[in-house]
Amino acid sequence: MTFKVTDDMRREIRQAVEALERTTTGEMVCVVAQSSARYVLFPLVWASMAALLLPVVNIAAAGAVTFGIQSIAFIALAALFLLTPLKVAVTPRGLRQTNCRRHAFEQFFALKMNETNKRSGVMLFISVAERHVEIIADKGINDKVLPDEWARIVDAVVTDVRANKVQDAFLNAIRACGAVLVEHFPETRNDVNELDDNLVELPAAKFLS
Repeated sequence: MTFKVTDDMRREIRQAVEALERTTTGEMVCVVAQSSARYVLFPLVWASMAALLLPVVNIAAAGAVTFGIQSIAFIALAALFLLTPLKVAVTPRGLRQTNCRRHAFEQFFALKMNETNKRSGVMLFISVAERHVEIIADKGINDKVLPDEWARIVDAVVTDVRANKVQDAFLNAIRACGAVLVEHFPETRNDVNELDDNLVELPAAKFLS
């Protein structure tokens, strides 16, 4: 199922980012991805294993499981796993996290967030299918903000993502990041907004996993 980004969500996130940047020299960009990879390998592995195990059912049920039946079972299960959210569920968590982090760092550099004058970029990245939240900050921010501070924010908002409250997750995370940034990087006069405040909506992932 594809997550739908609404105009209301775009507006509220932009307003929240603008409000944050009025109080700090930090630059925030919010990014949403439907998924960080096209999950193929493990759905096919699980479909194959289930089809290969059908002869065991044959012995237990005293029925006839032919190669044709196994083939039909494989095709049906492969379709089920590949065309539904189960494709993510049957993929190991560690691999999902790796895909999300790779995708997040790709976007960080693609959006040139490492090129601000004060190295003050902070990206809030949510990959919906994997229910994953990532915060990546540039060197100017990380010199003063410990990773544990970002980790606490991620832990606090990931519950909203898992409950399909993606808009709330973004808004709560922006407010929490703002509290951290205003403490370490308060606003100064004539600070230039170097990064777009609009929500970045990524197209379907092309990376096969």
